[in-house]
Amino acid sequence: MARLLLTPLICALLAALPAAAQVQLPKHHIIQNIAGIYEELNAEASYVTANGAPVCQSTRFISPEDEVISEYSNLRQIALVRHGEPELTKTGKFSYDEASQFLVNYDSVGIVVPDEPFFNVGDTAEVAIFSSPINRARTTAEYLFGTENELVYSPDFREFETTIGKFSPRLRLPIKLWTAFARVKWMLGVDRNGIESFADARERARKAALQLAEASEEKPKVVLVAHGFLNRYVKQNLEDMGWRVVRDGGNGYLATTILVKIDDEVKEENQLTSSIN
Repeated sequence: MARLLLTPLICALLAALPAAAQVQLPKHHIIQNIAGIYEELNAEASYVTANGAPVCQSTRFISPEDEVISEYSNLRQIALVRHGEPELTKTGKFSYDEASQFLVNYDSVGIVVPDEPFFNVGDTAEVAIFSSPINRARTTAEYLFGTENELVYSPDFREFETTIGKFSPRLRLPIKLWTAFARVKWMLGVDRNGIESFADARERARKAALQLAEASEEKPKVVLVAHGFLNRYVKQNLEDMGWRVVRDGGNGYLATTILVKIDDEVKEENQLTSSIN
């Protein structure tokens, strides 16, 4: 209980420190401070709506004005965004054939487009934007960033594949049950029906995470617009590489999870230059 009470106090004290004072703080304290800022942003953020219904909260990347790190150029940020809600009927019960057709349609339809963008990335020249080529993700990326910005599409960012497999055609089930049964069987290696294995998909997520991390070395802010399962495993791989989650957006449509990493190289180069001068 005492630890729970102390944590908000520590975050408040860290937030009160100017960036110049925070240079002496360990990285994990600075990251904790950044997470505290996102808690405040989430508490105050407005909801973006689609067809009059709230769909997600507005968010943004950390900026120099937040004064959470003395060398802002040492901060790298990656946002994992799940696609918007597909424009597809998901209610009622589906037969085997209807469920199979639903998966085909799911990969081809667009999304219910919100009334305004919810993610402010700042100067897009500082942002590398990646997207799955599957239409629901592509449409989401174009809704967020427009078509005038450079968007990189790659099949490596597609969702973990799903097939209904061999079920009794007499069954009529909600589509969530059809897809849940199919996903479990696929993860167990049963009834793959010609699609990639779970191990292959996880390896693809590992490579995707590496690609995002490498992109952040060229541009300090990176966005991936993709899918629920893919993003989950990309996040796990980024954490294994030393990235830390500062905003967990959950698993819903347009869920946005942000990870950060703080580098030492720029600071060390500045110190070396100062000593030479």
